[in-house]
Amino acid sequence: MKGKGLWIFAVIGVFLLGSVVSGFTQDKITWRMQSSWPKGIEAQYQADLFAKKVTEMSNGRLIINSLTAGSVVGGLEVFDAVNQGVIDASHSISSYWIGKEPSAPLFAAIPLGMDALQYSIWFYQKNGMDLWKEMYAKYNFGFVGPCGLNTAEDFLWAHKPIQKLTDFKGLKIRTVGYWGEIVTKLGARVVTLPGGEVYGALEKKILDAAEFANPSADYVMGLHQVCKYVHVPGVHQPTTISELIVNKKSWEKLSPDLQALVKEAAKATTFEAWGHCIMEDYKAIKKFQEHGTQFIKLSPQFIQELKKYAEEHYAEKAKKDPFFAKVYQSQQDLIKEYGIWGSFMVPEYLK
Repeated sequence: MKGKGLWIFAVIGVFLLGSVVSGFTQDKITWRMQSSWPKGIEAQYQADLFAKKVTEMSNGRLIINSLTAGSVVGGLEVFDAVNQGVIDASHSISSYWIGKEPSAPLFAAIPLGMDALQYSIWFYQKNGMDLWKEMYAKYNFGFVGPCGLNTAEDFLWAHKPIQKLTDFKGLKIRTVGYWGEIVTKLGARVVTLPGGEVYGALEKKILDAAEFANPSADYVMGLHQVCKYVHVPGVHQPTTISELIVNKKSWEKLSPDLQALVKEAAKATTFEAWGHCIMEDYKAIKKFQEHGTQFIKLSPQFIQELKKYAEEHYAEKAKKDPFFAKVYQSQQDLIKEYGIWGSFMVPEYLK
């Protein structure tokens, strides 16, 4: 009888253990997250880093398969793919969705606007995240927020020097977002191409000039091989905030702790990417110099002229679009507050 009782307890134990193991198996969720990026560039590194963090931090309860552009849909089709539930999440930049939401580029990069530190303060200490969520309220999204960043881009790769505003006239240039609108006013002919097509268009001189990303990404793309000149600094994009969007149904399937984990992993990716991007860009700049690329540094006068032109453009947009006006004013308030702090606390050698 005693042996029989032990046998019964053993059977019950095996049953309960199997149930627990089965429960853990059922709890596992796998997401497909596709980016707008080709393999090997800094932005894709950040997408992969985020996916790795989530998988490791959740102990495999949430596995994110990080896919490059074209794996499921085109690189510029990820917004719609998440909205329709074709993929669970996307890693891109909001500037690409200007045709859907005129204010979208404000959450990625402002020509002659905020840098990485100011954006970080705006998102995590002010109301940037709330405004981002408000803009996408009508879409089938459960979460949107920063997930990585690139520091200043190369201003322009070109077959000839660009040193005054009139040099933009007639220039066929690849760019996106508000910068595309601004240079169009300056007389340029803007073409929006996925990153993977920029090299070929420059090589065949279908384009006269192009901006794509930060130095390390541009090096991987080989832009130094098809253009003699690179212009710096990238005042048209002092920073670029990567955007994580999650499908609403996919988001709601997560337990509260997993939702919190995804948010924190995205935040950690953003801040870790900051330093990584700078170091990778340093290496790329050295390689450009070794290759013989000619660097053209924009003059203070040129930058001030561009800033005035950009601010006039934003003022026009604000008059026509109340939501744009609200977001832009929120950013201007932060810039003012940051400026007051900086006037007291940032030493001259760091300005």
